[in-house]
Amino acid sequence: MGEFIDLREALRYASLNTEARADLPDWLASARALRDATAPDRNLMQRIDYEIILTTGLALNTLMPVDDTLRGYFDQIAVQPADPGALIDAITLIRLAQATQPRGGTTITVEEVAKWADALENVLERELAAAPGDNTRVSLLATAAIFALGPREFAPGELTGIPIAGPSMSEIYQQVSTATHEGHALPPAPEDARLRDLDAGMAHLVVLVATLPDAPMAPIDHLVTMFDLTAPALIDHPEYIDVRSALDEATVERAGKAAAGERAQNRAIALLQAGRPLDALREIHAAKLNWLNGDAAEGAAIMMLLTADVYSDLGFPIAAKQYAMSAASIARRSDDPRLAVLMARGIILTATYEHQAGLWLTATQTFRIGIWAQLQLAGDPWSFERYPYFENMLIDQCFILRTAAAVRPSLLPVLEAVVRSTNLDQLVGPMLEAGAGVEPPDEEATVDAADRSGIGRPFSDAGPVREYSWSALGNVWVVTTPNDQAHVLAAERFVAAAQITLGDLATEDLLMVPGRIRVEIEISDTPVDPHVVFLPESDRGSNDVGHRVLLTRAGRLAADADQLEVVSAAMQVIVTQSLLGRPALSAAMERTFDRGLPHMLTCVRPYDELADLHKTTFYDDLGALTVGVLDPDRPRSPRPAPGLSPKLAPHAAAYDRAASLGAIAHRYNMLLPPVRLTLPRLAAQPRFMEVVAKLRAQGWKDWHLLIAVANITVNARAAHRGIRMTRSIASSDVDKFRSIMEDEERLDDPETPADAFTEDEMWFHLASAAAAGAKGLGLELRLGRFEPRSLLSIFGDRFNYWDDDVDHEPILPA
Repeated sequence: MGEFIDLREALRYASLNTEARADLPDWLASARALRDATAPDRNLMQRIDYEIILTTGLALNTLMPVDDTLRGYFDQIAVQPADPGALIDAITLIRLAQATQPRGGTTITVEEVAKWADALENVLERELAAAPGDNTRVSLLATAAIFALGPREFAPGELTGIPIAGPSMSEIYQQVSTATHEGHALPPAPEDARLRDLDAGMAHLVVLVATLPDAPMAPIDHLVTMFDLTAPALIDHPEYIDVRSALDEATVERAGKAAAGERAQNRAIALLQAGRPLDALREIHAAKLNWLNGDAAEGAAIMMLLTADVYSDLGFPIAAKQYAMSAASIARRSDDPRLAVLMARGIILTATYEHQAGLWLTATQTFRIGIWAQLQLAGDPWSFERYPYFENMLIDQCFILRTAAAVRPSLLPVLEAVVRSTNLDQLVGPMLEAGAGVEPPDEEATVDAADRSGIGRPFSDAGPVREYSWSALGNVWVVTTPNDQAHVLAAERFVAAAQITLGDLATEDLLMVPGRIRVEIEISDTPVDPHVVFLPESDRGSNDVGHRVLLTRAGRLAADADQLEVVSAAMQVIVTQSLLGRPALSAAMERTFDRGLPHMLTCVRPYDELADLHKTTFYDDLGALTVGVLDPDRPRSPRPAPGLSPKLAPHAAAYDRAASLGAIAHRYNMLLPPVRLTLPRLAAQPRFMEVVAKLRAQGWKDWHLLIAVANITVNARAAHRGIRMTRSIASSDVDKFRSIMEDEERLDDPETPADAFTEDEMWFHLASAAAAGAKGLGLELRLGRFEPRSLLSIFGDRFNYWDDDVDHEPILPA
């Protein structure tokens, strides 16, 4: 056995290092001689065959010299007992054959590989059934899972057209080995990877994690590495969360929380590379928590910065700011001098995120603080190559100055004074001069560019009212507050909580009614009763725009109570915009808390302490400015981040096509009688038919037209009879209204004038009917005021509202 081990090391070294490749024929000859000498020992012969095949494939980029050896290897696997290590070897050889086939480097057919794979699966099942103990059973389950969750075999005909160019097998191995050695992320499985058997692999893992507590000696390192790298292809499986949690718990128990944090970090990076930022966020938060609890300050700080980066990419700059300042706080409190520069990095990134939020005056002041920290804590502090975050914010600073000079010149002296205080003008000046010949954009073009980039309205922090705006889940949020220190910190505490919550809820089908969400933030010097924290717009006065959120001033509540207050306010705003019925909405909220929303919201310190960088006088000076946000009367419309568009089912869970078509047929039957005379009268009116043509061009079908016409007509008829459809309508009047809706139209009924059927009125009455019918779908409309087209768009997108129809007689001319 000792001779075999020495030979194995020599073979692998020669196959993977070009400088030793010349000795490879001699080592292979020695291996064959050793194999012949050990002929009675079938297990050892099999291990030598494995090394010969592997060495040939890696070194020569072909399997043709050993094709028959490979065939013999799998003939033996099918008939003789095998330990988990030999089964892993067999999996490796199947993968090697699969990788070699598209290159034309083997005579082995896809049918042969498929046959070997099926045989190996049978061997695994046989060995599992006979496993003598839990440790062996877990090892075999891990092997079976690794096999099932690997790439499936090629089918006949699939090799045609696959390009054969690419790095050699040894080059691929070296790249992976180097990445592992240097701590770089390995390439993950793609989200749409074609796995051999996803359900079988996850079923093996479910049994494995249930057995794992009784198998402390079973190795799982290879398994968890595979699981983490395959996360993008596994994450949508219903068993993923439970399996991941159990494997993480086992990692904590065996290697500590820092190791579990590293695993979560690896999964997060794999998911980011696969374009799954929302799922990556959950893994990043798990990594952050494990790093913190594992007393690994550097890992925790890096995870905070990665969290900030993802939130920024999702268009949530205040959430990003919270995490950037958390990283700075960890670095500041650490005794490790290597972390000192992370404090400067966190502060300068905070300035970048403030710029993204449209807080351009605040960003300039924060950048000033970050520069001071950079000068004190960073080696070669002005190096763009070493500190790209510094260069990025410097470019942002130049843009702020250039924009102010073009459209807000009164702000320029304020900005220039801050820039000069750190000698930053020596860097900024030449950069501005280089672009002096280019005409700066005007105010409208600047706002257009900001909206296209998904950033907040520029100079939102100037003037007596500060504003935060962003897009998420079909809504544009606009949060306003008085521009003083206490209000600003409270408002940002709310905005950060709302953005973090939206980030986690983005994968839920909340049926959010599209439109603008306006929130005004007020503060109280005494603890606020939970029942009055949130006041919806519908309960405010007619002159008040948006919801009102009343928060307790910082420092008046314990940290947990403070967090509960702000997340409750954010949740209530979101809930008000959702059409989900109470059971479905409660389930969604439970899921987000189960996923760890509280620890997502919590960083190392309360938000107001983290973000309290500036003096009270700074806010007072900004509040006293007479010019402020660009183009203040123009609606806010920042473009939403593409990462906030998760895959949802084609229709809402409450949608039932058969029920929908049945309801449409019922409408045709029930709504024609009360307008049977009105419809032909309207059809003779050219102006009304112009409205109909416009509506049909926007997707209206006959049943939509019928609903709107019937509602306008019957409401007018009811009003003529003294019935007013208000929220306080008496039950007797409700019965009378229903009777009018059901009765056949008579010749002596008053005619509803054609000018009552305007395009806007048609939209309003169709939307009102949809709102009234929401309860029948298990939905709940909580908005007291809504825009008809916005409400109907959610029915169109999620309930097939603009497509479903049944055969019917036309109600109006084409």
